[in-house]
Amino acid sequence: KYPDRIELWCGFDLTGYDQPGFGPSAIAELERCVKLGARGVGEISDKGRGLMRSASMSLHIDDPRMDPSLEKLADPSLPINIHVGDPRWMYEPMDEHNDLLFTSYYFRLDNQKDIPDLAGMVATLENAVKKHPRTTFVACHFINLTYNLDQLGRMFDKYPNLYSDVSQREAFVAAIPRYAKQFMEKYADRLVYGTDQGYSLSMYRNTFHIWETLDEHFYAWDVSNTPWPLYGIGLSNATLKKLYRGNALQILKK
Repeated sequence: KYPDRIELWCGFDLTGYDQPGFGPSAIAELERCVKLGARGVGEISDKGRGLMRSASMSLHIDDPRMDPSLEKLADPSLPINIHVGDPRWMYEPMDEHNDLLFTSYYFRLDNQKDIPDLAGMVATLENAVKKHPRTTFVACHFINLTYNLDQLGRMFDKYPNLYSDVSQREAFVAAIPRYAKQFMEKYADRLVYGTDQGYSLSMYRNTFHIWETLDEHFYAWDVSNTPWPLYGIGLSNATLKKLYRGNALQILKK
């Protein structure tokens, strides 16, 4: 009913990924979805246990078995939205030294045996982005590198096919507003708006409060479980237009 307002995205059919001959059926299913109107893939997720998280054998995004499907996305220009890893605190011990203990304990990964840490997960994404330069990757949540935006900047510099959304990490960058503003203005062409926190009006207003104002020392519990106060980043109008709309149109080829 609203084709100009709603887009259909799909996932990957990874059935039989651990069997010989995997690949053609996944591509056939992707092609079927495209014929039905799919315009992208995702959000798909891997926090360490693989894209098939219930399986005994992990399959990460840079696995060679994923190469045919990722390369196939380039032909109809389907972007892929992928969540890799989680904030660094989820991998750290759940003790008094964990700066985000309340949230970390709920989403803890430190008790998952034999999974990559955040650095390892970011590496799987970078490997895939590097191998498939014709495919557009949109990584969720600043790729969970809000504690090290320099690393994210280096990745943007190296890979023109890499974008990131800012969803659910407003509170992390709102704790470092001056540097966050410098970073977001520099890479204004590579960041897209997102929320991942429900649909309430107050939630949207709180995200706008962070991105658009220079207000200091406030709290917004529907976008933040962090103990620290938040500060407005005060992005320029030109950057806000790209963040809210322009970059998405570029990714979606509209």
